[in-house]
Amino acid sequence: MDVEAERELSYGLTLLPPALVCVVTGVFALFAAELAGISAWPLLSYFECAKVTLACATLFALYTVARAALLRTGEPLKQLAGDLARRLPILLLPAVILPAFLVGYTTSKTAIPLLVGYTWDAFWANADRLIFGGDVWRISRAIFGNSTSPFWEYFYAVAWGSAFLLSTNFVAILGRRTFVGVFFTALLGAWLIGGCFMAYAFSAAGPVFAPIFDPSLSERFRPLHEVLAQTLGNRSIAMAQQYLVVAAQETHVASKGGGISAMPSMHIATVTIYVLAARGTKWMLPACLFWILIFIGSGYFGFHYWVDGLVGAAVSICCWKAAVAIYGRLSKPSEVRVGRLEPAVG
Repeated sequence: MDVEAERELSYGLTLLPPALVCVVTGVFALFAAELAGISAWPLLSYFECAKVTLACATLFALYTVARAALLRTGEPLKQLAGDLARRLPILLLPAVILPAFLVGYTTSKTAIPLLVGYTWDAFWANADRLIFGGDVWRISRAIFGNSTSPFWEYFYAVAWGSAFLLSTNFVAILGRRTFVGVFFTALLGAWLIGGCFMAYAFSAAGPVFAPIFDPSLSERFRPLHEVLAQTLGNRSIAMAQQYLVVAAQETHVASKGGGISAMPSMHIATVTIYVLAARGTKWMLPACLFWILIFIGSGYFGFHYWVDGLVGAAVSICCWKAAVAIYGRLSKPSEVRVGRLEPAVG
């Protein structure tokens, strides 16, 4: 087998596990959509993620050419073209496989209130009280106050969303093949197991939405609604909450970013993947700080019980270990360098 054939096989094996996770998610979503009578056509807009991939690849190309020019290396454009051409199969992960996965995931999430409802909120709310000594939205606001809402809003909404898009693309562009495969397999696997299977088995709406689906919790979480009404106004978090309520109650059409599901937290599951991926690199400390901020913010705004985050983190750790084991079998011994993010494209 020649070198190019070996490279093609290796890229194919890199793509295979996350692609299979995507297929399983799609099948699950088809059944959920059929049973709940949900139309998922609007979710095709997720494929606009390919624009982000193109932008990130362009930035990488500009950086590479500029660096080569400064170092006066020979034929930088020719080398860059070859590197990007060899990297194109890997870029299918953020540009095609990830959007396809998000279509299935969001469809499944949108069907939760129609198929199983939300029946575990009281259980998880009481678990929070048992573990942390009270309702976590009260604890976080007692520590940080209401005036810091813009700070937590930025990290929970803007920073998290930006990190999600940028990390998935730059990992694909810069990471070694085995690292990329582990990252995407663990990420999508955590969202499938946690965001689909467990979300149905232990369905919860979260403190801010719980009174809508479980009137017995109205008195408990009414003060949270009052605080949010006083401090948020019409800012993005408030609009997101209103949007999710309308989407859950009044339509059978799935929409981008739609669906309500608290247990487990996919925000925390995702940043846990970042921490695992950052081990042994200069990104470890920022990843850990980001995890802490998202964890606090999830309770601060009442989207989650903190136990949601603990479970989400546990799911990601298990998925990461499983992905490492899978790629340990698929890869040649010399290629198993999981845990390193390098600008290597060969």
